[in-house]
Amino acid sequence: MNPFSSPVFLSKILTKYLFDIDRLKTLNEKELSDFRDKAVRNIVRYAYTVPLYHDKYKKAGVHPSNINKIKDIEKLPVITKEDIKKYYPYGIIPSKTKKEKLLEISTSGTTGKKLAIYQDMYDVVQWFFNHIRALREHEINWRKDRLTIIADLTPHTIESGFITRGLLGNLSSSFFKNMQWLNTNDKPQEMIKEINSFKPDFLGGYPGMLGHLALLKEQGYGEKINPKVIASTGGVLDKNLRKLIEEVFDAPVFELYGTTETGTIAFQCKEGHYHIMSDLVHLEFLKDGKPVDSKDPGKLIITKLYGNGTPIIRYNAINDIVAPLNEKPDCGMIGDLIERVYGRDDLALYFSNGRILLPSSISEVYSKVLYELKTTILKDTKIVQNNMNNIDIELIFDEKQKEAGFEVEKVFSIIKKGFEEKVGSDVKIRIKEVDKIHRKMSRIVSKVNKKNFEIKQYI
Repeated sequence: MNPFSSPVFLSKILTKYLFDIDRLKTLNEKELSDFRDKAVRNIVRYAYTVPLYHDKYKKAGVHPSNINKIKDIEKLPVITKEDIKKYYPYGIIPSKTKKEKLLEISTSGTTGKKLAIYQDMYDVVQWFFNHIRALREHEINWRKDRLTIIADLTPHTIESGFITRGLLGNLSSSFFKNMQWLNTNDKPQEMIKEINSFKPDFLGGYPGMLGHLALLKEQGYGEKINPKVIASTGGVLDKNLRKLIEEVFDAPVFELYGTTETGTIAFQCKEGHYHIMSDLVHLEFLKDGKPVDSKDPGKLIITKLYGNGTPIIRYNAINDIVAPLNEKPDCGMIGDLIERVYGRDDLALYFSNGRILLPSSISEVYSKVLYELKTTILKDTKIVQNNMNNIDIELIFDEKQKEAGFEVEKVFSIIKKGFEEKVGSDVKIRIKEVDKIHRKMSRIVSKVNKKNFEIKQYI
């Protein structure tokens, strides 16, 4: 049965549409605090009906009645990726829930290990409304403006599940006639033709794809692509690549931060503040098990405060390093802030003196190929750190651009120099061209023993 044909379902989502989207602007701090306290009580009670959480809480000697306010969440045990895998499939949803009525989605498997969870149609609608919240902040009308969304439509991803099987699978295509959905795995040269024909007011996509499109537009393609605003999501956007995209498209860029497990976590307002969706998620930033100070990076522990699928409560396997910002902005929006997203620590490289090179810094090296060399010749890459003093880098180039005479040695040089600037010239960096990189393998592998590694600095 199509859930959108149910009067009860429609009534609930209409209420969400009218009252939830602007909640961070309509509530005051006290009202938001009360809302979060109620939300955490509800989600913990729900989680107690799920075998995974029931077993974990019982073993820890904690009961839903012990959780009355959001601060009480620290009484709960942390949930790991291994916990979810162990209880999958029937132990990660309530025993009375039929998993056939839910959407199964999985993480991207960036590290080579995918994780499957379940979400329901309310999650789909909330995910969509979260994006409407961000669009409204940037004065984009989701019903009237023309929107191009470049998503990862690989089967079982959150975008594929929520867009293809969720929204498009249950609503008439006419409902989305002002929206263009494209797959980020398609070729940029073909994609820019489709976007050019659509002439969007809004363009959203992954940083790498937006960079590729910016170069193509700079080369004379996509003359009708003139968005009012651009959103970058799904990866770390460094300041130089951001500058390139903004200058080429003559439009401001804002960032959306989210995960498969929880949906949208935060977004940048027009003033550039990184707002956490505090009514929907609760974030903890920890180092050595203790909260970090404002602007200091810590490992993210996340709780999703809504949903009827797989609960995500004190989940530690996002693996992102994020710095909170304990300030109150003057933009009219309440809730907490993020200072910076550094990227995943399970995709990091480890060096002497407690230094860690995170994805945000690694992307800065590779984006130089785009904005300095003005080329999209680099198609894929893999980094293997053998020890603290030795890195092997594999590169795959576009054969047509090589045949056209592009000097790949320039790419070798800029990447080698970029890494040396980050980690020092005493680290040996070997770079070679290869024909193939296994798509299902992690693109960043560190063989350094991290068991006794003491983190002193993120570089």
